[in-house]
Amino acid sequence: MTLEEYLSTVIGSKPGQWRASNVPTFMHRIVPSRTPGSDFELQEHNVLLNFTEDIRFSMAWGLVADRNYNEPWLEKLANKRADVVMLDLLFNGALVYREKLVAADNWRCILPQPLKSEAPPYKVPERRMQLARLVHSLVGPDTSFGTYFKRVGMVPADIPWP
Repeated sequence: MTLEEYLSTVIGSKPGQWRASNVPTFMHRIVPSRTPGSDFELQEHNVLLNFTEDIRFSMAWGLVADRNYNEPWLEKLANKRADVVMLDLLFNGALVYREKLVAADNWRCILPQPLKSEAPPYKVPERRMQLARLVHSLVGPDTSFGTYFKRVGMVPADIPWP
């Protein structure tokens, strides 16, 4: 199986074909601790998503990469602070691809990171947008992905990804 075939399967799937579990993933990252008296802390994903049509496919979600993400496109939201969160795409438990998504507006929406641009419209590869929409529907709150996507000035673009 190629990466293209793998990503096409995930992106082409429907939210109802995934099962979310809040279980330890044992996919840890060691970071320096901010707590006095402690040298480091372990961080890990907090949600495991399993594809019910083919259990070789899974995704791990929730490991925060940047707690202070700040970009101009976030200015249109009530809460302008966002977190960058890692999404690990797995095949038979092995890491296949890692994508960073943005938990925006106090985690009210999971959005893709747009390509670098100084002003709207902020272009996002179509497939990256589709992946973010899938993840939002699986782990995000009951908000409209499309409404947030438009509000911040993002537009889908026919650009190869990854």
